[in-house]
Amino acid sequence: MERVRAAAAAGRFAEPVVVVLEGAARGGVDEGVADGVRVLYALGSGDDMLIAVATDAAGQVTLVSADRALRQRAEALGAGVASPGWLIDLLDR
Repeated sequence: MERVRAAAAAGRFAEPVVVVLEGAARGGVDEGVADGVRVLYALGSGDDMLIAVATDAAGQVTLVSADRALRQRAEALGAGVASPGWLIDLLDR
């Protein structure tokens, strides 16, 4: 999360930046807003929560996932999609 927050602070992402965490990925990361990044915990399906966030967004959304079905659901809503590799490249700048 530190790298995501640093990239957000450097302006490498369009705002707002929302990260949805589920299961063990929640460990060590507090839910809430910090350094320009909003962290949400998925209590059920992380995919469903990501789609809900994309649906409720006021502007353009870019959803990062390797899950083909999730990417298709997001694209059907008009969201852009990107691969985890895209995100890693962005974080490595």
